[in-house]
Amino acid sequence: MKKFKFLVKFGLLKRVGRKSFLIANLVIMILSIAIINLPSIIALFGNDSDQLTDITIEVSEEIGLGSLADDLSTKFNEGLPAPFYLVSSINPGDVDVDAFWADEEVDILVTFTGSTEEPVIEIYSKYPEMNGNFINQIELQLISYQLGGAYERPEFQTILAPDYEDPEAGMMIGSISSLLILPLFILVTMATQFVGVDIIEEKSTKAIETIIASVPANTHFLSKIVAAIGFVLIQGGLILFYGLLASLVSKLFASAPAINLPQGQGSLLEYLAEILPNWPILLFMTLLFIVVGTLFYLVVAALFASMAVTQEDYQQFQSPLMLMLLGGFYIGIFAPMAGGEGFLRAMAFVPLFAPMVAPVAMAGGSMTILQGVIALIVMIAFLAVTVYFVSPVYKVAILNYDQTKFFKRIGDNFKKAFHTSKKK
Repeated sequence: MKKFKFLVKFGLLKRVGRKSFLIANLVIMILSIAIINLPSIIALFGNDSDQLTDITIEVSEEIGLGSLADDLSTKFNEGLPAPFYLVSSINPGDVDVDAFWADEEVDILVTFTGSTEEPVIEIYSKYPEMNGNFINQIELQLISYQLGGAYERPEFQTILAPDYEDPEAGMMIGSISSLLILPLFILVTMATQFVGVDIIEEKSTKAIETIIASVPANTHFLSKIVAAIGFVLIQGGLILFYGLLASLVSKLFASAPAINLPQGQGSLLEYLAEILPNWPILLFMTLLFIVVGTLFYLVVAALFASMAVTQEDYQQFQSPLMLMLLGGFYIGIFAPMAGGEGFLRAMAFVPLFAPMVAPVAMAGGSMTILQGVIALIVMIAFLAVTVYFVSPVYKVAILNYDQTKFFKRIGDNFKKAFHTSKKK
């Protein structure tokens, strides 16, 4: 047990204690802060004069409604914390369209001619994208005049079918799922590199012969897995800290980027709790898939690293592992966008892709929590079978320096491992 602890501690400190680790994390921290606060950083170098602080509107009327400008100001600014639309009245004789277009202080000019019953309205606007809102509000105000002030806009309530799925909620869930997949992909990639580089360094310097002579191969194998998990926890904690630090930095900016939420939603967390009412179970299941999936990928990475002799050799052996990771990553991101719920559900039961696909399928409703539990059990069983077959192969391959072709080397190591096991 002491030797096992020593190997874990030595392997972990060998990576975490290096200057390259410190430099890499310094770069990651700076990039995290910069990327998260990119909109605010860009805004610092932007032109503040381009930002709208108010809209100035001039109203000219010839239909005998002296309070029209004040009434429109009230209606335009209804529900706003402070007046944004500054409405004023001008005499019809003072209307000069050419002067309006040249005047930078006035944004909208509205002229009313005709009568209250049959008004003719002309809108001169420097912001035509706002015209639709102005037309609706002006029309409601005129209807109120025509009815003697008794008109109240009706309140509409839309009743949807019980099985209706909000596309905006689906897009939000897809975005959240992508955010869950990306850190997992990055951390697993870093962990597999950790295992591979560590084993290759020992094997290329022949130090592995001394280590295996003093500890069993299975102990060495497990120590590499545990050290890699420790590295993932440390690096994951640091990345989480960088994210929190970036969010604190964003509060220093006067104009932090806002997230567009549906009406009635005060915060992003409230909105997520509404569209994902069972989020605690989903989060717990996601963490379980991450743990089991990381263990599986680390076992496979350790197997390939034990068969390699040089760093270049390991890159060749690592290709199948990276293809598995990329497969799960792309399925988890693009299958929901393409509407492939059946395909997503099927891939969630494939152990090679389940760690990344299953959480997305559960969050999107493609599979139930019960189906997720079944997929997790299948994943755990597959991990146990993988460890059972990998352990004897690792024991043989770690001291094997053959540099034959890829598939031949794999076949030879498996034959030697199980041929030796049968003899025993």
